[in-house]
Parts: sequence; structure tokens; C-alpha cells
Amino acid sequence: MATTRIIPMHVIKGQTIEQTVHTRIRYAINPDKTNQGNLVSSFGCDPKTAAAEMLLCKRQYETVSGHCDEKKSDIVLYQIRQSFKPGEVSAENALEIGRELASRFTKDKYQYIVTTHVDHAHIHSISCSTAIDCSREFCNFLGSNQAI
Repeated sequence: MATTRIIPMHVIKGQTIEQTVHTRIRYAINPDKTNQGNLVSSFGCDPKTAAAEMLLCKRQYETVSGHCDEKKSDIVLYQIRQSFKPGEVSAENALEIGRELASRFTKDKYQYIVTTHVDHAHIHSISCSTAIDCSREFCNFLGSNQAI
């Protein structure tokens, strides 16, 4: 049985929001970790341009909501991490399980990428903190780890 948790991803010290989003997604879709990209899936964005698409969605939200410079938090993305025991599932099955979890958890209202890293026994689901329709930001709630 997988161990699953949600991890708020903050702006990396010394980087801008844009740099952080690109760094985090570049790490997640790294071809050396994902069988040359064969273990990458996405919703609402293309994995190759996911960082730019998520940042555009964030900027549109800020414009519509007026929450530009008054951010209380430096959280830019959320990662749902599932770890399986070695041999428990194949990499392809882990990707499918990650896709299903990301879809259910975000209710397909947020862009996300799902990757399976073959250099570790876990998969990553990285979700944009802003809804696709730019109407709201995800708020990590007390008990969110239990909800997953």
C-alpha cells in the first residue's frame, strides 16, 4: 500500500516565483528519471510547457482577483507524493494510480502533471495552486493529507 502526502512547494530561496515553478517542474519531468519522458502525464497543460502555462494562469488570477502584491504565502505549487514499496507496482501502474489520484483530488479543476520516477520508489503529482479558470487558489486545509 502506498504512502501518500501533500507537500506545499514554496518559492525557493533566492529564486523568483517563475524560476521556482520552472525548477520544480523541470525536476519532475526529468527524462533521466521518467524513462525518457514515457512516465509523464498531464491535465490542463502540456508537460513541456506546463511551467509557463501554470504561471500564465497565476497571472490571470492575480489580474482578475486583484491579489497581486498582497500574497500571504509563498506557496506556488502543491506536490502529491506517493511512495510504493519496491516491487509493489510497475512504473506504468504507479503512473496510472497517480493520474487517478490527481484527477480525484483536484476534481480536474487545476492543471497538473504526474510523473513516475524510476530512480526512486515514488511518483509525483504536481498541481498548480491556481484553478484552470483562474477563479481561485487552492488552499491546503487541515486534514488534507487524510483526505488524500
